[in-house]
Amino acid sequence: MAPSRKFLIHALITLVILGGLGVLGAAIVVLTGVYNVAAIYQHTWPVYEMLDFALDRSVSARLGGIAAPPLDDPLLAERGFRIYRDKCAQCHGAPGVPPDDAGKGMLPLPNNLAQTAREKSAEYIYWVVANGIRMTGMPAWQYRLDEEELWAVVAFVERLPEFSPKEYAEWDRKIGGR
Repeated sequence: MAPSRKFLIHALITLVILGGLGVLGAAIVVLTGVYNVAAIYQHTWPVYEMLDFALDRSVSARLGGIAAPPLDDPLLAERGFRIYRDKCAQCHGAPGVPPDDAGKGMLPLPNNLAQTAREKSAEYIYWVVANGIRMTGMPAWQYRLDEEELWAVVAFVERLPEFSPKEYAEWDRKIGGR
């Protein structure tokens, strides 16, 4: 047998054994209840990193065909502010506004959306707002908000990094409309 073929067979056998051990280890963790799922404890660092990576890859893989409209219209951002204040700030908070008790008690903790706006594209944010994220408490808003409202939320979230607590409070007074 050729050395390269022998190596490939050994590598394949090793991978199968390691995969089987991984599945066995996961089964033991699940069946014994070793992993604590209580909402008063954060995920362990490796679990959090794996879930965050899976989330990012999943959303990124589904962005095809989404193109953000122009989001620089101040009226669109103001409409997004109203929706954000009424539907998002309870969990995510806002500049100078902490999340409500429900948002503080969620695990994983809801993202700081000013940071999200710095790191993610408008299309990415739109997809998450429209589709939600399983097992995080993030609802899918596509059945409750129309397309323009979804983009209005994105337009406002894109502006969040610019807001100080004082500016957010000024918008709340100026725009009002509760």
